[in-house]
Amino acid sequence: MTARRLVVWRHGQTQHNLQGRIQGSSDVPLDADGLSQADDAARRLALLRPAALWASDLVRARATGEALAGLVGLTVSTDPRLREREFGLWEGEAVADIAERWPAEFKRWRAGEDIPEIGMETRDKAGARFAACAAEAAAHAPDESTVVLATHGGVAVCGITALLGLDPVHWLGLRVMRNAHWAVLERGGARLPEWRLAGYDLGAPDGRPGLTPWA
Repeated sequence: MTARRLVVWRHGQTQHNLQGRIQGSSDVPLDADGLSQADDAARRLALLRPAALWASDLVRARATGEALAGLVGLTVSTDPRLREREFGLWEGEAVADIAERWPAEFKRWRAGEDIPEIGMETRDKAGARFAACAAEAAAHAPDESTVVLATHGGVAVCGITALLGLDPVHWLGLRVMRNAHWAVLERGGARLPEWRLAGYDLGAPDGRPGLTPWA
C-alpha cells in the first residue's frame, strides 16, 4: 500500500504569527482568525477525500488538522516529527528584537545559514525527521489515496525539500507558505523521482492562475 498524494498543510494563524514572533517548538494556540482559516481550508481539502490525516503534536497544528477530521470522518494521528524546527533562544522573541540583539547571527540566518549556537535545529535534521514521518504515513495509506499532514511553515520547507531529493541545507528554493495554505506532492513514476511537487502555497482563490492542480 502507498499513497499517491501528500498534502503538506501549514497551521492557521497564531498571535505569535501576527506579532512577528518566532514560535519554533513552543506550544502556541491558534487565534480566532487562525481557527477560521483552518475551517475554510478544511472545507477545500475535504474535496480531496483524504484517507489519512496526520498532524504535529503541537496544539496549533493539531487543531488545524482537527478542523478537517470532523468533515471527513478521520482521526488525527499526531507525531512529534512533524513539529516546527526548534529555535532555542529565539523562541518567543520578535524578529525585530532578534535583529537588534543578535545582529551577526540574524544576518547569517537571513542569508540561509543554520545558527546552532543559539539552539536552532539544523535544516537537514528537521527535513530528515519530517520526511521519515511522511514516508511512514504514505506507506500505511491505501493505494492511490491522499494523505494530509498538518504541520508548520519552517519544517514544511525542510521536509518538502528532503522529499524532493534536494539538500535542505544548500537548496533554498522554497519560501514559507502562508498560514492555512498547503503544498501538494504526487508520487512519481518508475523512471521519475519518488515525489514531485504539484502545487505550492495553495489556498483560497487569490486571482493567481494554476494553483489548483486537482481542479
